[in-house]
Amino acid sequence: MQSFSASQLGLTLVQSILPGVDAGATVKYVRGTVRVGTDDGVKSASDLLDDGEELDGGHAENQFDLDAGVIAVAGPVRLGAVMRNIRQPDFGSDAAHFSLPRQTRIGAAIDTEQSGGPPFIFAVDADVRRYTTATGDRRVVALGAEQWLWAKRIGVRGGARFNTVGAQERAATAGASVAARNGLYVEGYIVRGGSEADRGWGFGARVSF
Repeated sequence: MQSFSASQLGLTLVQSILPGVDAGATVKYVRGTVRVGTDDGVKSASDLLDDGEELDGGHAENQFDLDAGVIAVAGPVRLGAVMRNIRQPDFGSDAAHFSLPRQTRIGAAIDTEQSGGPPFIFAVDADVRRYTTATGDRRVVALGAEQWLWAKRIGVRGGARFNTVGAQERAATAGASVAARNGLYVEGYIVRGGSEADRGWGFGARVSF
């Protein structure tokens, strides 16, 4: 059994390249550790011995990586694409190794409010290529909708996502936002179905300026 944990710090820059077209990139500093499982539990690879030698890659390693994306807006239509983990940084050694998979995703959305309609958004996005995770291969298609009611005091949203490869999990999502006062929102969401890592719920608050 193998596991990977990581933390990261990123700096994002965005630049308008054409009217209605913006491009951005995030330079990331990633600190990751690969661990392998044993009968006695999970320990870092550096704790395992191979012919009396300490295995390489057991300690936390530092790597630099890059995400990049572009979005185009024309009236109510938005088109976007993003690529994450462009460098596919490697962590660990041959005995305990993990590489962050490159992920490429495209999407589109329609915001009817931008054409004089109600505050309603429908969006769909999809992975261009499959990628490998700890729970198996994934290539996900997702869709969702959001509707704001009562002068944008309450927002409700729902969606679904489908893994088209591997275990082919399916998950459904729902959420809501309530404007407690101008600029202050209380929000919650729930996810059902899919893999164990997908399922969950949460509440939070955010301030918008």
